[in-house]
Amino acid sequence: TSSSTLQPPSLSQAVAYSLLSHWGYDGFQQHVDHIASVYRRKRDLFAAAMRKHLEGLAEWSTPEAGMFVWFKLLLPPVPGSDEGDSEDVIVRRALKEKVLALPGTSFFTNGRTSAYVRASFSVLPEEHFDEAMRRLAAIVKDVREEAERGTGSDSGMSV
Repeated sequence: TSSSTLQPPSLSQAVAYSLLSHWGYDGFQQHVDHIASVYRRKRDLFAAAMRKHLEGLAEWSTPEAGMFVWFKLLLPPVPGSDEGDSEDVIVRRALKEKVLALPGTSFFTNGRTSAYVRASFSVLPEEHFDEAMRRLAAIVKDVREEAERGTGSDSGMSV
């Protein structure tokens, strides 16, 4: 039975029944439409901040749905890979600057190096989008400059 659902959780069924009994189908659809417009607006503002600060530093496609943007940082390649590694950038540097995202390697079962990042726009207040992307852009620029000088974290030197 691991490949089938015998019964959805009873609590979820009770909540759905109560909600639909109270709102009706039309009320539920109005709620869904409202929430979709809220997240669409947040997505558009987040994408605008990305275009403003990360153009030429990252590649992405604006998602049609969801609450995350999956993007590739254009970092210098690391040894043994054709691309950069977002883990140091996100886990150490961005977090230090109070920018929270997840490095792409977190989403690969083999833990391979990845230049990709997943960032959420659903919880962060809209007024912080621009500053978050400005900080991330500054970090990416620093990593690129360090690689050009040969002083990056891969060279064994502290930064």
